[in-house]
Amino acid sequence: MFLPTFTTVFSAVFQLFIISAVAGVLVRTKIVSQTHIQALSAVTVNIFLPCLIVVKTVSQFDPSGFAQWWILPLSGVLISLAGLGMAFALFGRRPEKRAYISMASFQNAIYIVLPIGQLVFPDQFDRLALYCFLLILGLSPIMWSVGKVLISGDKDAAIRWQDFVTPPLVATLAAIFLVVSGTSAAIPDSLLSAMDLLGQATVPLAVFILGATLGGISLKDMPPFADVIRVTGVKFILMPAAAFAVMYGLGLYQSMPLFCSVIILQTSSPPATNLILMVRNYGGDARSVASMMLLQYLVCILAMPLWLSLWQTFTR
Repeated sequence: MFLPTFTTVFSAVFQLFIISAVAGVLVRTKIVSQTHIQALSAVTVNIFLPCLIVVKTVSQFDPSGFAQWWILPLSGVLISLAGLGMAFALFGRRPEKRAYISMASFQNAIYIVLPIGQLVFPDQFDRLALYCFLLILGLSPIMWSVGKVLISGDKDAAIRWQDFVTPPLVATLAAIFLVVSGTSAAIPDSLLSAMDLLGQATVPLAVFILGATLGGISLKDMPPFADVIRVTGVKFILMPAAAFAVMYGLGLYQSMPLFCSVIILQTSSPPATNLILMVRNYGGDARSVASMMLLQYLVCILAMPLWLSLWQTFTR
């Protein structure tokens, strides 16, 4: 069971990195500029991803049939707090290490998990996507407040209410309201079809943007090796191991198998790419953050398939 699952997941991750590598080459050869990537990112975050969130939530979210949906936002909060706790335990309270604490604490919950989920769980992708969208309800506010203050390098950086409000978050809340209030039935099918068409562009564009972002990173400014080990330890050992132990101990794999697989993917995923955007917008050590980001994404090529394979092996 281990080897077939590992091969399947590794193949899925590797496909994503082929696309990412091509995007990186296009950036380094100046065929695609940072301006292009910035524009693609803006369109994806502000239009394509919200459309995907609304369509998948309206079509898949049934509170009456999913009474425990609140577990997903709660899981997002718990994962974030656990990551912060582990990172602070390893790094201490040194101000110069706060950016690495943020990178160790917040995972790429959408842009890498969704493409992998689409390739590994094609028959359950709609439900998997819904789980991810509900999970970021708990993750996003913490990342865009605490994570932003840590990564920006400014201890006096103010936390504004606008930092909590992002188009994907608004889309998720709006879609949940539509479903819970019963008004989602009034949405014309033609509108949902149009939004679905736009939303389908999210996954391939997200992979391309990720590759282009990593492709522009240089390893000339390598972070300290000890810090690389600490971030890697939290991201790819402590967090997935803790999630594995808790879910296995509670026997959740028997009643919520897809949920468990999503949590394993979430807790073994690399740092959120939004952290790079925070550094660009709010300041900070962009070079060391970018170099650490690239190293963590290289590690995840093996880490994510390994953890999901172990989970599938132990629970079947």
